[in-house]
Order: sequence, then structure tokens, then C-alpha cells
Amino acid sequence: MTRTVLDKEIFCADIVACQETMFRTARAILQNDQDAEDAVQEAICAAFARRDTLRDPERFRPWVLRILVNQCYDICRKRRPTVDLSDVADYLPAAGEDPTERVTLWQAVLSLSDDLRAAVTLFYYDGLSIREISGVLGISEAAVKTRLSRARARLRQLLDEK
Repeated sequence: MTRTVLDKEIFCADIVACQETMFRTARAILQNDQDAEDAVQEAICAAFARRDTLRDPERFRPWVLRILVNQCYDICRKRRPTVDLSDVADYLPAAGEDPTERVTLWQAVLSLSDDLRAAVTLFYYDGLSIREISGVLGISEAAVKTRLSRARARLRQLLDEK
């Protein structure tokens, strides 16, 4: 069976169709707009160079998101980020603060760990299925379900939902 390589026009159209998802995913992992933009750009270049490895053009979105996630994790490994406690404190209500002033959902999502935040973003914001997330993140479907469950529990705790 001969594999056909995506031509430039189809590749570009597919990238445009999922560019928001790509940026949102990169932003969720990297928590920085500039790094997210760099990761998306690098992932697009890598995907274009390797477009002959795509077996099923219908699976373009999960394929390119997997490349993007790998790129994001490469950036994370290179920079070994440290978190300033004052940055985290901005997402959580202060001890004496009025209880009606609560953390927004997106702020709570941003305060999750990288692995939980990536799963939540891909599932709830980008609409990927458990199976697609499993392929994108390179983990089992059970691990995706576990991460989503832990993320929901943590979000409930952060948002004081009983």
C-alpha cells in the first residue's frame, strides 16, 4: 500500500482548522503565551517535515497535537521551571478574603499540575475524546480517566464546590 503525502494546501488548511486548539493546548502545558507560540510554530514545522509519516489523513488533529505536546514537554525539560509562590497565591483566595470572591474556573485550571491541566484542557476545552487524549499524551486511556478524575476533585476543592 502506497502512502500519499499531504500536499501543502491540505496541510495548511488542516493546521488553520486546529490552530486554536494547538495554542490552547500549548498554553495549558507551558503557561506562557510566548513559549506556547514558539511550541506551536516548532510543532507545525516538525509536522510539515514529517507529514509523510501520517498514515490516515482523518487522524491529522491527534497526530499534530501529539507532535505539539512532545514539543511542549521538550521546552519544559529544557527550562525546568520554578514557580514563585506569589504567582500561585494569585489563583487562590486569601485567608481573610471575602468568600464571595472566588477563583474563576480558568484560573483554577491554570493552577493544576501540568499533567492534570493538559488532560482537562484537551477534554473540556478542545473536545477530544479519552482515546484521542491517550494518543496525544502517550498514556493509557485509564491514565487519562484518572487524571480527569483527579483534576475534577482538585477543581472542586479549589472552587469550594461541595
